[in-house]
Amino acid sequence: MILTIIAGLILFTVMVISHEFGHFIAAKSTGVAVIRFSVGLGPKLWGFRFRGTEYRLSLFPVGGYVKMKGMELGEVKGEKDEFFSKSVLVRSFVVLAGPFLNLVLAFVIYFFTIFSFGLNITPGTSIESVYENSLLSERVEKRDEIIELNNKEVRNWYEIAIIIEQNPDSLSFLIKRGDSLFTVHSAYKKDEEFPLVPMIEPVVGIVEKNSPAYNLGLRKGDRFLSINGKEITSFEDMRKKVRKNPGKELQIEWMRDEEIMKGKVVPRKQKIQENGETKEIGLLGVVAETEKLRFGLIGSLKEGFVRTGESIKLIIRVIVMLFRRQISPKTLGGPIAIFQLAGESARLGLEFYLGFMALLSINLFIFNLVPFPPLDGSHILIFGIEKLTKKRPTEKQMLLIQQIGFAILLLLIAFIFYNDIMRIRAK
Repeated sequence: MILTIIAGLILFTVMVISHEFGHFIAAKSTGVAVIRFSVGLGPKLWGFRFRGTEYRLSLFPVGGYVKMKGMELGEVKGEKDEFFSKSVLVRSFVVLAGPFLNLVLAFVIYFFTIFSFGLNITPGTSIESVYENSLLSERVEKRDEIIELNNKEVRNWYEIAIIIEQNPDSLSFLIKRGDSLFTVHSAYKKDEEFPLVPMIEPVVGIVEKNSPAYNLGLRKGDRFLSINGKEITSFEDMRKKVRKNPGKELQIEWMRDEEIMKGKVVPRKQKIQENGETKEIGLLGVVAETEKLRFGLIGSLKEGFVRTGESIKLIIRVIVMLFRRQISPKTLGGPIAIFQLAGESARLGLEFYLGFMALLSINLFIFNLVPFPPLDGSHILIFGIEKLTKKRPTEKQMLLIQQIGFAILLLLIAFIFYNDIMRIRAK
C-alpha cells in the first residue's frame, strides 16, 4: 500500500509538473509574466521569488500549477506582459507547450529505458498460431519456425516486426518444420493484423510479489511443464488454462535447474471487459521470459521515436474503439486505477514503472488536446474562432463556456471514480 501511494504521487507530480513547466517556459520565452510556479497544491510550505515569479512548494504533493498574469479575462488590464495582450499565435504556443512537453517527456523516458535496459523482445521465430488467414492455417503448424520473411533472414520477432513496418503488399515465408523447409506466400494489407502469432516458451521471466505464483514459489527461469496433468508447451498454453480457472485450485508442475517441482495454486480472480462484456479470469502474476536487445545512442534515439509513435497510435485506436462502442466505457480508469497500476508497475521494477509513466504522459498529451473546457484544446479552439471572427469572446461568454465544460467534466470524473470503486469492490 505504501509503495502504491508513493509511486502514484511521484507519477502524478512528474506528469503535471512537466506539463505546467511547458506552459512556464513558453510564457517566459514570449514575455508573458508568470506570477507563480507551484510544485504541489494547497497552502504554501516554502518558496522564494526570482525575476518577478514566486516559486513555491505547496502542502499537497499531487501535481502543481502555473499562474500567468492576465490569464483570466476578469484579470485583464491591458498591460503588455499579460497573457491576453499577446497575439493568438503566441497564446496558442503557450497553451500547446504544456501537452507538448508531456510528449517530449514520454520520448525521453522511452529513450532512457531502451538505452539503459535494452528492448524486451520475443526470442526466436517459433509460431504459436495463425490469426484469421485460411491459407496459412492450412500450411502452418504450432512450433514451425520462420527462417526468412520476404527473402530476408530473421532471428527473432523484432526483426520480423521491422520488415512488417515497411508495409509490404505480400508476405513470403520460408518455414522450418523439423528437418524440412517449405515456402508459403500470402497477400497482406497495411491495416491488417500480422497473421502469425509468436510462440513464447513457457519460462517465467518476472514474478509479481505477493501474487499466487510468488506464494507458490515460482521464480525467474522456472519452466512450466503441466497444469492438472496436461502438458504445457508454450506460455500461451499456460495463460489460457489459468484464465479459465479463476479461484479454482490448479496442480502445477514446473522445472528448475533440472529438478521437477510440484505445487497447488489458486489463480487470482480478475474482472475484465472483453467485447463489451464483463468477464472473470484467473491470473498467476507472472510475465514470460524475454530477450534483451541492446542499442547504442543513435539506435536508442530511433527506437524512442518509434515507441512514442506506437504509443500514440495505440491510445488513439482505443479512443476510436470507445466511440464505436467496441470497448465498454466501464474500462475507463481514474486516479484510483492509476495509483494501483503505478504500484503494480513499480513492484515489477524501474523499467516497467518508467514505461507506465511514459504511456500515461502520452495519454495526458492527447487528452489535453481535446477541444473541451477546461482542457488546453478548448483554448486553441476559442483562439481559432477569435482569429476567424476577429473578435474575442466576452468575459460572460467565457464564463458560460467554462461552467458548462466544468459541469460535464465533473460528471465524467464522477463516472470514472465510480468505475474505480466498482472495480475495487469486485476484487
